[in-house]
Amino acid sequence: MNSRQDSGSNRLDDAARAGWLYYVAGNTQDQIASTLGISRQTAQRLVSLAVSEGLIKVRVDHPIANCLDLAARLKSRFALDLVEVVPSDPASSSTIGVAVAAAAEIERRLRSPTPMVMAIGTGRTLKAAIEQLPPMECPQHKVVSLTGNISPDGSAAF
Repeated sequence: MNSRQDSGSNRLDDAARAGWLYYVAGNTQDQIASTLGISRQTAQRLVSLAVSEGLIKVRVDHPIANCLDLAARLKSRFALDLVEVVPSDPASSSTIGVAVAAAAEIERRLRSPTPMVMAIGTGRTLKAAIEQLPPMECPQHKVVSLTGNISPDGSAAF
């Protein structure tokens, strides 16, 4: 083997070591740099090289991984800003998972200091989501409840 091939092989070996230290051992880039006797920037480059060369494969072995994958595909296909897909338990209500996720998103938005308009539908899932919300004070927001029908031409009947 010539020295250039040796250098490339050694670089991949170093990348594999750095990748293992980062993803398996949980070291920071500073710790990897110290362990391997290299700069932090070089450690960062080696970890990136390990990923780009396919030396690192990450797999989430849990049903939630399917939800995350489906959410990413829906978000991309329909150009959505936010998609949350939650697992359901066939033995219990399918509403509870959606309610918990909706409550978390509603709470996050209500805690935002920026005023906003939030339109939410009605029904069992919304009721369940509201029941999941913790007591909170949001003086920067005003909650307004509208009840009625909005016709296709945009006029409202209350």
